[in-house]
Parts: sequence; structure tokens; C-alpha cells
Amino acid sequence: MMVAVYHNEVENRKKMNQQVNNWFLSGHEWAVQQLSRAIANQRIGHAYLLTGPAHIGKTTFAKAFAMALNCESTLRPCGECRSCRLIAQDGHVDVTIVEADRVGGTLKIDQIRELQHMLALRPYEATYRVAILRRFQEANPATQNAILKTLEEPASSVILILTVEYIDQILPTILSRCQIINLRPLSSEQVYNALLSQFDTDPSTLELIARLSGGRIGWAIRTAHDPSQLEQRNVAIQQLSDILANKSRVERFKIAEFLSKDKDTLRIHLDYWITFWRDVMLLASGSSAEIINVDYSDRLKELARRLDYKTAHQALEHTRQATVQLGQNVNTRLAIEVLLLRYPAG
Repeated sequence: MMVAVYHNEVENRKKMNQQVNNWFLSGHEWAVQQLSRAIANQRIGHAYLLTGPAHIGKTTFAKAFAMALNCESTLRPCGECRSCRLIAQDGHVDVTIVEADRVGGTLKIDQIRELQHMLALRPYEATYRVAILRRFQEANPATQNAILKTLEEPASSVILILTVEYIDQILPTILSRCQIINLRPLSSEQVYNALLSQFDTDPSTLELIARLSGGRIGWAIRTAHDPSQLEQRNVAIQQLSDILANKSRVERFKIAEFLSKDKDTLRIHLDYWITFWRDVMLLASGSSAEIINVDYSDRLKELARRLDYKTAHQALEHTRQATVQLGQNVNTRLAIEVLLLRYPAG
């Protein structure tokens, strides 16, 4: 009996150490190891750029990094000290998150100037002042240029962490001054195991969410909390299918007009369309990689037979470019009209 109890304690400690060693994150082990070594060797950069698809966990990773930088324990981050708890709750005076007022909004130059004033002060409590600039693609060129002075003349106690979806959304002058960490999608198994440990939900539902997530742990957790997002996804995919089935330019203009009325919903739909075109492209190329939209496999296979790889790849790139344009505050209706006219009939 005592042996069994001891064995359980050892296993629990192993799990706890594994969680601590991976900063309490699901996946991204290589990035955690890279930054953990930098902290241990005191070779911390002054600016980092986290890239990766929407909802892959960039902000969560950035906060975990801030915890590791300022943790009061030798096991960093411990998740239990005052500093870790405050950062996790977005309540630490020396850790600031700056973002546009809404997804698809614009990060304003006044926000950057206010941040710079704050960063000029020494940390109140922490070792480092950390500024997390979320969705920095929503900063126009003037706003991006405003942060250059901070990047060029960083204080020793300041760490900047920028997050973007695509690397080409950032000015080259910003890129050259940041250490780039490209967060990759998790495997569906990793996502499923993470969901299973957090939610008391039917495992088959969690398995479906994990497959549909495309490795985006943030989307998976959000959807497990609110399954109605699955219906929103179905609407988006069906909408795209209807667009492809309609060759009429007039009808596509009408659809573009309707979609452009709600920019926030449009951005969400474009994210789903990107996963759809990715699947068509994989099937058209004969790749053995796992498709995301498994419940639409028949429609995907039909399109893959009718469209070649090049056409599917172009549609994917056009969709991705449209998401970039929306982040740059271009005319929404014009951007979506151009996109729909570029789509093939299918």
C-alpha cells in the first residue's frame, strides 16, 4: 500500500515538474526551452516577435514568458508566487498589455506614446517591465514607426513582446530588431489531451473540436467553453461553399456588400476560409497531411478534383492577404469584393 502511495506521489511530482518546465502551456516545448535557456544564461533579448495563426496561443505564451522573467521562485515560472499570480490575472503593475480597442480595430499612436512614457520608468516591483503588444498588425506604419525609438534604445529593464499572425504584416525595420519566435500549430492529439484535462465534456465532442482546431489551442479552449462557435464555423464554411457555387459577378458583389457590414464577423469567417482552402490545397496535392474540416471532407474532395493545386494555393493566399488588408484598415467592402472575384467557381 505504501509503495502505491509513494508511486502516486512520484508521478504527481513528475507531472507538476513537467508543467512547470513547460511554463504550464500546452505544446510549444521548443520555444519554452529556447527562452528558458536565455533566462538561465542571462542572455535575454530586449524585443521578441511571436508569430502564428489567430488563437494559437500567442498571448498566453507571452504572459507565461513574462511570468518566467519575473518569477520569485527558482523554478520559473512557479505559478504560485505573488508575481506569477498577478501576471496571470492581468494585474501586475510592471506588465502591460497594449492592443486595439477591438479585434480588427487600429492600434493608435497615442497608445504607443503612453506606453513609452511608462517604459521610461524603472520597474516598481519586478525585475523587468514587460510590454505585450497584441495583434501588432493592427498598428499602421506610423504607429509601428513610433515604437522604433524604444526598440533602438531599449532600457536594460524593459522587454517588448509583439504578437502578429504573419511576419509580412510588420515593417522590416521592426523585424530586424526583434528575435522572432514562430509558434506552430499543435497536433490534434496535443489539443485533445489539453481539452480532456480541462473540461468535463463528452470526449467525442472534444475530439471533434481538437480536429477542427487545426492545432490552435486558443480556439479549441474557447469553443469547448462555448460550443455555439461550431455553428458559426458551419455558417462560414457554408457561405464559402455558396460563393464558389455561384459564378455570377453580380451575386458575388451582393454577397460582398452583405459581408462587409460586420467587419468583426468577416474576420472570423476569413479565418475559417483559410482552413478550408488549406484542406483543398492538401487534397489537390495528394498530401497525406491531416485535413482540418473533417466533417466537410466530401465537399473538399469534390473541389480538390475540380481545382488544381495552384488554384487552391492562390485562393488561400488571396484570403490571407484579405485578412492582412483588414488589419490595415483598408476599405472593407472593396477588399472583400476583390477577394470574391478572385475566387474560382467550384
